[in-house]
Amino acid sequence: MRSLLAAILLSLLAACGDAPLPPPAQLGKLVVVTREGLATYRVDGEGRAAGFAHDLAVRFAGELGVEARFIVAYDSAEAARILTRGRAHLAAAGLAPDEHPALRFTRPAGELKPAPAPLDDVLPSEAGDEHDGRAIVASGWAFPADGGDALLEKAETFLGRIRQDGTLERLVDRYFGHVHRLSAGDIERFFERMHSVLPHYRRHFVDAQDIHGIDWRLLAALAYQESHWDPLATSYTNVRGMMMLTEDTADRLRVTDRLDARQSILAGTRYLVDLKEQLPQEVAEPDRTWLAVAAYNLGMGHLNGARFIAELVKRDPNSWYEMKQVLPLLARPEYYARLKSGAARGGEAVIMTENIRNYYDILRRFEPSAVSPQALSMTSRPAM
Repeated sequence: MRSLLAAILLSLLAACGDAPLPPPAQLGKLVVVTREGLATYRVDGEGRAAGFAHDLAVRFAGELGVEARFIVAYDSAEAARILTRGRAHLAAAGLAPDEHPALRFTRPAGELKPAPAPLDDVLPSEAGDEHDGRAIVASGWAFPADGGDALLEKAETFLGRIRQDGTLERLVDRYFGHVHRLSAGDIERFFERMHSVLPHYRRHFVDAQDIHGIDWRLLAALAYQESHWDPLATSYTNVRGMMMLTEDTADRLRVTDRLDARQSILAGTRYLVDLKEQLPQEVAEPDRTWLAVAAYNLGMGHLNGARFIAELVKRDPNSWYEMKQVLPLLARPEYYARLKSGAARGGEAVIMTENIRNYYDILRRFEPSAVSPQALSMTSRPAM
């Protein structure tokens, strides 16, 4: 979905012909052409833009003292045409230098390690290349051939600095740090159950979204990690149901039957909302969501213990990137001995949360945020 603002900006620029844009400082904006995708630029259901390319460009614009404005091109070829015609200052769209020799490029933004099972190697080819984070991260920003050197040099300086100070590593981890977690078999099994099992319960996840405002696809990803969408799942610790609720949690949320899929999904969503609300106000998204998901597995007491440890070891307790390095310390006696909550399997919470990030990415790629009545025609009857 292209934002209305981007469409208006593109129309205005087109009306001006092919005259190059004034420099960002003069225009008051850094105009960036990009492509829609999980790895580049995407607008969520609440109108908020995000994506690796988006966030990186916004930071660069902030360093220039201007606002970033985005033109969302249909594909790489259109992005290159817009840049060549002088309608954008730079392209952050994963353009390849060997395919666009007339453009000038910065050094690669960074390097993303190859994943053991890249999604595009496992999922159907018609999904396109929007998830190829390695290409996006490993490509530099592109600039017009006749655009002068000043902005290109500032971009090189900016990218060099954020490589050194850790900003780039954190940004790469935010969008791509989880892609190494699942095997090809894991992804294939998830994809098969996404088609055979999820349709029977989709309505309940969508209802939970309508009630609590959390993306139904995130809730479905959480439920898959917990139970593989099995409403009768039971663990040896008597955690039960689609969302694997403890007996105490179910009682507090007034669940009469933990094995009822709808009750479990609605209660599990409410529990996740409660966990998010317990986090300090200064914890921003998406870190807020991933910390709450980790607390869903650990309990808020253990997560708060890990936040205390984070401060001891000089890590940021409000950052998921930092906390997923701290949580495994909950299993080490020299750390958990300081905590009222005691020891916990923090490493397992990290793995669970990173898996959910993967499942959520797949669902966002193949399932719409707004579900039509036809898609909800399958109700909660048990999967065969």
